[in-house]
Amino acid sequence: MTARRPGARPFVEGRFLRELSYAARQVGMRLIVFSPLDINWGQRRVLGFTYRRGVGWQGRYYPVPRIVYDRIFPSRGMWGLYFGQVARMRRAFRVTMMGRGLHGKWQMYRIVRRYEDLRPHLPETRLGSVRNLAIMLNRFDLVYVKPVFGSGGKGIARIRRWRGGYIVDRVGRPRLHASSLASVVAALGGMSRRYVVQQGLRLNYLRGSTFDIRAIVQKNGEGQWQVSGKAVRMSRPGRITSNLHTGGRAYSVPALLQRCFPDRAEELEQELDKLAIRVAEVMNRHAGPLCDLGLDLGIDANGKIWIIEVNSKPGRKVFLQMGDREGRQRVVRTLMEYAKYLSEQRNEQRSRGR
Repeated sequence: MTARRPGARPFVEGRFLRELSYAARQVGMRLIVFSPLDINWGQRRVLGFTYRRGVGWQGRYYPVPRIVYDRIFPSRGMWGLYFGQVARMRRAFRVTMMGRGLHGKWQMYRIVRRYEDLRPHLPETRLGSVRNLAIMLNRFDLVYVKPVFGSGGKGIARIRRWRGGYIVDRVGRPRLHASSLASVVAALGGMSRRYVVQQGLRLNYLRGSTFDIRAIVQKNGEGQWQVSGKAVRMSRPGRITSNLHTGGRAYSVPALLQRCFPDRAEELEQELDKLAIRVAEVMNRHAGPLCDLGLDLGIDANGKIWIIEVNSKPGRKVFLQMGDREGRQRVVRTLMEYAKYLSEQRNEQRSRGR
């Protein structure tokens, strides 16, 4: 399920959706790509698209699918319309959703901090307000201000204490020097609960750039969580985030860990996987059902792993950029294996109900 646009290329994530279509055929499923705005409620059918190599996307009307994977990224002002249509679809057709969107960074932080084993891996985070920004800047030399909802590094600012004042770096904007907290708030365009204020981490550096690790955690064909792929995202020198949208580059996790932590590279990788699966289980328990998460994990100079962010609709561009075709195919195929698992579960429940 996604947003549709007119023309021969009706979907933004065309490549990813083509790969999903191929993976579905491999596991014995048929993938239909559709927009909830295209449901014909009277006929109980939807305009769906299938992909054929050499032909492209072909549309016709199908019964509304009972297993739905949500990849909707509506444009501004369209959230309410899509949300209403999806809610109606779920009620009318008893749809099984493979996952659901998370309610932002603050929800993730509040859920994960309940658990004693996970709490030490969380940077201190507060909901946005002028008071909380002042508290955090008094406590830490470096803080980040991030939109509660957002991706790709958009709207993120880094604030450092410097010579009695502050340096404010914002994604895509010039650096500012602020002499007071009021000047910082003005540079940010105000502070509200639409933002979180987060402790800045002294993450490991390599060639003058920080890096974090994107781990794709998914439910597999048995309904169990697994780490399907990992990639290092390294920022460009001087950039405040490692997002690929802001110029970051992707590299192999084992190679980088071996370079930075040669004595414990294997141990660290196992710890990364264990932590990623644990976070997925916790988020699924309190915010689920979920099926596909992108975890951003940082490693500081001492080798401590930090949980930076959890994304419920992760991208997979990192695997393409570092040439890991096998990794990308694995994360795509796992989605369809889980879809088949859900389909079989539904069929079993219907058989028992007869």
